[in-house]
Amino acid sequence: MFEKLLSSLPFNPGIVQQISFYYQRIRAEQNVRRIGLIFLVFAFLIQFFAFISPPVPTLAASPNDLINGGFSSAAEAASYCRSNLEQYGTILGYYGITCNQVANANTITINSDDWNHQLWSMGRLPYNIAGETPVSIPGLNYSLYERYLWGWDKPGTSSNYQVLNVTSTGGQTFLLMYACGNLVSVGFPQPVKHPPNITLSKTTIPGFPAANSNIAPGTTLGFRIYFNNLGGAASNVYVTDPEPANTSEVWMGSGGATLYNYKGNSANWYYANFPSGATNYYVDVEYKVNSNTPNGTNICNTASIISAQTPTQNSNKICFTVKTKSPPPPITPPVKKTQPPCELQLSSQNAGACVTISKSATNITDNILNANGTTAAAGNIIKYTLSAKNIGSNTVKNYQFSDNLSYVLDYSKITSTGGGIIGSNNQITWPVTNISPNQTVTESFQVKIDNPIPQTPSSTSDPNYFNNKMTNTFGNTITISLPPTTTQVIQSTSSALPNTGPGTSIIIGAVVVAIAGFFFYRSRLLAKEAKLAVMDSGGM
Repeated sequence: MFEKLLSSLPFNPGIVQQISFYYQRIRAEQNVRRIGLIFLVFAFLIQFFAFISPPVPTLAASPNDLINGGFSSAAEAASYCRSNLEQYGTILGYYGITCNQVANANTITINSDDWNHQLWSMGRLPYNIAGETPVSIPGLNYSLYERYLWGWDKPGTSSNYQVLNVTSTGGQTFLLMYACGNLVSVGFPQPVKHPPNITLSKTTIPGFPAANSNIAPGTTLGFRIYFNNLGGAASNVYVTDPEPANTSEVWMGSGGATLYNYKGNSANWYYANFPSGATNYYVDVEYKVNSNTPNGTNICNTASIISAQTPTQNSNKICFTVKTKSPPPPITPPVKKTQPPCELQLSSQNAGACVTISKSATNITDNILNANGTTAAAGNIIKYTLSAKNIGSNTVKNYQFSDNLSYVLDYSKITSTGGGIIGSNNQITWPVTNISPNQTVTESFQVKIDNPIPQTPSSTSDPNYFNNKMTNTFGNTITISLPPTTTQVIQSTSSALPNTGPGTSIIIGAVVVAIAGFFFYRSRLLAKEAKLAVMDSGGM
């Protein structure tokens, strides 16, 4: 209609009033379309930023991860290796994996059933999964745990993982998991050959005269020889302690040695194998100062150690000075002691002492004495009891209870530590204690299950983290289930956020903005034409 009036204007100047009316209407339409275009542009920008910076799933990172939260690229994994974050470089290096190999590794996707079900996964926490085996690595003061990768799967299912593929200097294939940094190996992981690194030191047995002290003839001296191996395994290890001059041998302990004897005026211990990472091994020996030893005599002693892989090393020297004027201390008749080697759940370095450990749980709220395998409710109070029994022949000294509560504290809070201290990574420890032969010592703590029960989705790297179960291992494994909820089931069915089609949305948004812009600028053009026509006709 507007175009028809505009074309008739030269022949009928009287219709200029109608064109002025249309001009006002077009101006109003232009303002409306301007506002609509602005809102469409804002909506498009919001969608655009959501496209270039998509949301990520808020899944929990598991304390079982070697790298908390994993990594997103080979370069990031290599940087963690070089900085030795969470001792990642130490772990990789033990198996012959260099940081440069990690940086140049290819990304592949594996299935938990690949390699004929011979994939092994390493993590930080015990979970009683198929094949679970503790692993000690030199330089780490804690154990890691190996288990089959398929052990994490539910029966009849398998899982896919994105990994970095590297080959160790020993020729074994290793796979570093993006989601958690955990080390997966084809076959049980084999460390590269590290030379033994044996150290030796000497001190005195507590309760016997201290080094550099004055002693009287007839005094019994007690020597303790410590030796460690911070390198690779050693074999045919001999520890020798020559009898000091002016003394005679009284007693020697076995120290868990394969063979031990007193021969050629020396105490001798033989170890067929000295494992990698062995620390605080020691042997004890006692000598009696001869009664006719002259005043002022220095009595000194030095031990030595040798293995098939390392040369002889000598310990520091321990000395005493004989003072006959000092009244001799009371002499306790020596007792011949036996210290049999022991291999049980937990071996103490206290010679002749062995400890077995176990754990139990009680649901105090529901009065269930054995809560293992039961289902607890929100608000229930659970009491855990840790037990350690010395079934050896000698006292275990300075034994310390320590337990990791990461899987327990997923769904609960500590209400009583029983004298323990909660440290980093949810590790609870108690003060050291001595355990006599046949004595059982216990420690306990209590937790209260959260109410409501948290609905945190499971971790992609650890399906047992936030899985409606409180699981803990101390000798044996205690598992307490929690009632499932609909929300939790829905959250755990997908390991990633759903694809809402941001690419399609942004294309549609761009088309809509273009159409709205076209009509806006068309209305502006019509308004200008109407204004010019009115002005040419002498209006306005």
